[in-house]
Amino acid sequence: MDYAYYEQLAKTASDFSIDKSWTQGRSIFGGLTTAVVLTYIEAQTGLSDTDLRTINIHFCGPTAEDVPCQLRCNILSQGKSVIQVEGELLQDNQVKTKIVACFSRQRKSNIQVTAPQMTFAKTVDELPKMPFREGRVPEFVRYLDTRFTSTALPYSGSSESTVSGWMRFNDYPAVFSDSAILALVDAWPPAMMPMLKEHAPTSTVTWNVEFMQPRTPLSAADFLYYHCDVAQADRGYAHTEGKIYHPNGQLLALSRQLVAIYDKVE
Repeated sequence: MDYAYYEQLAKTASDFSIDKSWTQGRSIFGGLTTAVVLTYIEAQTGLSDTDLRTINIHFCGPTAEDVPCQLRCNILSQGKSVIQVEGELLQDNQVKTKIVACFSRQRKSNIQVTAPQMTFAKTVDELPKMPFREGRVPEFVRYLDTRFTSTALPYSGSSESTVSGWMRFNDYPAVFSDSAILALVDAWPPAMMPMLKEHAPTSTVTWNVEFMQPRTPLSAADFLYYHCDVAQADRGYAHTEGKIYHPNGQLLALSRQLVAIYDKVE
């Protein structure tokens, strides 16, 4: 079942399971669980006249394949221009993914600062698509079209701590939603992974994404550009900072993650 299937399912159902093809190690891919919770929130609250501004995600436990998931949401606060909503994905009454999303209605202001346009060193057509090699990459990679522009690959023992490239789904949804953007952003390996000399587990603990508004509309077939660096890493954890760009170079979102690294077994 591709991404569009689960996004549509989250609009109409609050109880469903996710199949093995979306696994990442022992858990369902966190980008997908985040995306379905956000989709559910938007469907239940009807916030169609608002912009998604920020989303804070906590991965509280692994989401198991083929086990019923329950979705629920709750409006925490609702003012004239800002609405904050809590959403959760549960299995067996245990919270697995929890998010707090902040939506806003546009207001007039004299303050306007525009982020610099990104100039891309290589276009999509200049880069090979990352192949899906079963057993060597996470299962969910089969649904993605990712093209690395960074030269140091995961587990290469590099001194570089950067991951960048182009991304979209193989079978893209009809509308390029904020939920789809979230799923794509989380699909990239953590930026410290090229520094590892051999395979070692990593796990995102918390994740924050801030969306820029207003922005140029995206067409369903567009590629997004992703660039992420390690801000600091030590004592088994890394803080990463990423930026997501429209194919026209416009900044779309900022992404920050706390990632646990298990390269030394104690």
